[in-house]
Amino acid sequence: MMDAPAIWRIIRNVYVRFTADDGLPLAGNIAFRTILSIFPFLIILTALAGFIGNLDLARDVVTFLMETGPDELVAPFVPEIQSILSEPRSDFLSLGILLTLWTASGGVDSIRIGLNRAYGLQEHRRWHVLLIQNALFVVAGLAMLLSLALLIVFGPIMVRFLEDWVPGVEAVTAYYHALRYPVAVLFLSLAVTAAHLFLPARWLPWRQILPGICFTVCVWLAVAVAYSVYLARIADFASTYAGLGGLIAGMIFLYLMAAVLLLGGELNRALRLERDRATGRPEGESLGDPDRDKGDGA
Repeated sequence: MMDAPAIWRIIRNVYVRFTADDGLPLAGNIAFRTILSIFPFLIILTALAGFIGNLDLARDVVTFLMETGPDELVAPFVPEIQSILSEPRSDFLSLGILLTLWTASGGVDSIRIGLNRAYGLQEHRRWHVLLIQNALFVVAGLAMLLSLALLIVFGPIMVRFLEDWVPGVEAVTAYYHALRYPVAVLFLSLAVTAAHLFLPARWLPWRQILPGICFTVCVWLAVAVAYSVYLARIADFASTYAGLGGLIAGMIFLYLMAAVLLLGGELNRALRLERDRATGRPEGESLGDPDRDKGDGA
C-alpha cells in the first residue's frame, strides 16, 4: 500500500516526464495520422468484405462501432463513411492496397513513437521490421473487425434459434443488444494491451504495463462520456469552423484519447521508478535499458 508522499511523487513524475517527452505534441501527431488513416482503413475493410463476397459485413461492423460512440461525435462522419461503404471494392485488392496499408499504418507508427518516449526506450529495430509490424497491426485490426462482423451477423440468428427451441431463454437473450458496450470495451482493452506489448522497443512484463492499460481504458470511457455531454450542451464548433466543425470535434476527441494513451505509458514508467526507489535499487534500473534517456524513441 502506497503512502500519500509516494502517490504525489508518482503524479509529479508522470506530469514532469509527460511534459519532457513532448506528450501533447505527440498526441496531436497521433490524432492527425489517425484521422488520415481512418478512411483508407475503411476502404481496406470494405475491399476485404467484398472479396469474401459479403459487403454487408463491413457495413454491420461499422454501424456497430458508430452506435457505441457519442452521437454528437459520430454523426458528422456518418455520410462520408456510408459513401465509402455503399460500393463494393473487391477490385481494390491489388497494388493500390499497399499504399493504403502504408497510410493506415501511419497512426500505428505514431503510437509506437509515443510509447517509446513514455517508457524511455530507444528504438533499435530496423525500418523494414517496423514497417512490417505496423502493417501487421492494421491487418490484425481488420481481422478483429471482420470477426466482430461475423458475430453481429450470426448472433441474432443464434438468439432466434435459442428463443425458438430453449424454454425460458428470453430473459437471457433480452440483454443481447446491451452487450455491444461491453464488447466495445473489450476490443478497446485488447487494442491497448497489444499496443503496450508489441509496439515499444522492448518487451515489458505484464505487471509493469497492466496499471497503464487499466488507467487508459477507464479514463477513455470517462472522457468519451464527458466529451459527449460537452458537445451536446456547450460546444458549437460549427459557429467557428463552419463545415469543418465535425472534423475538428473528431480531431480534438482523438487528441484527448492519444494523450491519455501516452499518460498510461508514463504512469507505468513512474510506478516502476517508485518501485526501484522503495527497494533501494538505482532509479530506473528495472527499465533494463541503460540508454533509455539518450534517444527520442523514434
